[in-house]
Amino acid sequence: MTRNPYSQNIKEQISKISYKNEDEWAAEMAAICLCTGYDCDREKDLVKVLCTSEAVAKRLLLDCSKSGTGMSAEGPNKVGRRGGSVFEVLFPSTEFESFITDYLLPDTITEKISSSESLRRAMLRGAFLARGSMSDPNRTYRIEILCRTDAFVKMLILLMHAENINPMTRVLDVTWSIYFKKHDEICDFLVILGAVNQMLELQNIRAQHDVNSMVARSVILDNWTVRQQSEASARRTKQLEELLKSDKAARIPRELLDVARVHIDNPGLSLTELGRLMDPPLTKSGMNHRLKKLLDYL
Repeated sequence: MTRNPYSQNIKEQISKISYKNEDEWAAEMAAICLCTGYDCDREKDLVKVLCTSEAVAKRLLLDCSKSGTGMSAEGPNKVGRRGGSVFEVLFPSTEFESFITDYLLPDTITEKISSSESLRRAMLRGAFLARGSMSDPNRTYRIEILCRTDAFVKMLILLMHAENINPMTRVLDVTWSIYFKKHDEICDFLVILGAVNQMLELQNIRAQHDVNSMVARSVILDNWTVRQQSEASARRTKQLEELLKSDKAARIPRELLDVARVHIDNPGLSLTELGRLMDPPLTKSGMNHRLKKLLDYL
């Protein structure tokens, strides 16, 4: 479905997971077919399931051979398509429709699938393999699964709710989009799929983002502080220059006049640095005290 390396890595990790029983094989196979969609060719008595990945098409065939449903399948056959290739898997229509109908019934999902963690997760794995994608977490957090079968959209949402994931939905032409953006839900979903390595990578990216954000906030605060200090120093310098040019300067003690001249001659220095230029040197508090006394003459 996508060349996104994050999505591809997740699917490669999922593909390494082996089945525990025939029910898991059947649940994953059903999810792949229902998310991808299928077309019935009544004249040839065939059902065509199209997969955007050869690996998924081959896994679908593996599902079929091991599911214990008695189904048979042929493929994958490469089908040309603008922008890429599609792989077609063919099923006898009678066998396929008998099998897939069970997974379109709400009672089947409620009683058999959603109550079993292993089957629930097998079906979610199949859905992600078929038409799932994950955005680049360096830019945004988002997992999305597309589904062409209206009835199965509700089933997928039910399965996710059972895993404490609350997805949103939208309609894209004839396709449903099921997606969620919360970081914690995405991490949980990756664990559900069996993509633990990708979950750890996402956690590392999130931690790095947090560090970068903290550094950025610190730099902004430092810059703001420096700017405030600079503006305050410039205001004091202007006030002191006006004071020394006025008639009031004759009444100002010499030690305060020295402070004013040092301040005017060294714009931009901090009070601590200005204090060191005094003879004798003054502390920051001593410099601040004399500046306040100077400004009282205004």
